[in-house]
Amino acid sequence: MFLSSFYGIIDTKNRVAIPSSFRSVINSTREKIFIFKSLKYECLEIHLSSKINSLVKNFDEKDFFSKKNDHFKTAILSDLEEITIDKEGRFTLKEQLQKFSKLSKEIIFIGKGNHFEIWEKKLGETHKKISRAKFK
Repeated sequence: MFLSSFYGIIDTKNRVAIPSSFRSVINSTREKIFIFKSLKYECLEIHLSSKINSLVKNFDEKDFFSKKNDHFKTAILSDLEEITIDKEGRFTLKEQLQKFSKLSKEIIFIGKGNHFEIWEKKLGETHKKISRAKFK
């Protein structure tokens, strides 16, 4: 599971180093990982291929002619990108994803159990505070 929060940076070559505990989860599953623009927040979501496959299967089993299902698949799958992690645990973040999520140099990784998010540091910290306050 992807747990906890970690700070990181985007280096001058637009590379992001995934926190070691998150890399351990990825390595133990031996699954491909995918990134896409969140449909809920101004952040990026990272999911294992098993979760993406499950989502697609779930929507394919529902009404094939449903516009809602089609919008979901378009929203997620049209922007979905596989991430390739180098030997140092980094991947290159495309400019369009940086712009969407307002990422600059300082970032925060937020674990969400079966996936994790990448936020601009201050926006992510604010999101965590708001989430905690709404939970009370």
